[in-house]
Amino acid sequence: MALSMDEQRILDGMERKLADEDPKLASRLAAFGQPRLPVLLGSGKARAAFVLISLALAAMVALMVYSMRPFPAEGRHAPPSSPHTSSSASAQSSRSAVSNPPRPSA
Repeated sequence: MALSMDEQRILDGMERKLADEDPKLASRLAAFGQPRLPVLLGSGKARAAFVLISLALAAMVALMVYSMRPFPAEGRHAPPSSPHTSSSASAQSSRSAVSNPPRPSA
């Protein structure tokens, strides 16, 4: 329903009086309902700041995950085998094969 000419004129007068008395409130009311976030993200500086903050956050999460990984205990690694140990093991297995020859099947 449209306002009559008199009502519109009264409303305009009230708006002007409000803007004269309290400009801060008038600017807040004028901006009410307008989208603010897309305007902020539209600038290049805001995008760059958003990307840098995102990268820093991703790096922090990666470092936290890496630092929470358990380190291997020193006793878990097998000691390096020496040449004497491996040759004696093969000699022992060949001795057992000689002392226990396979039996022919009947």
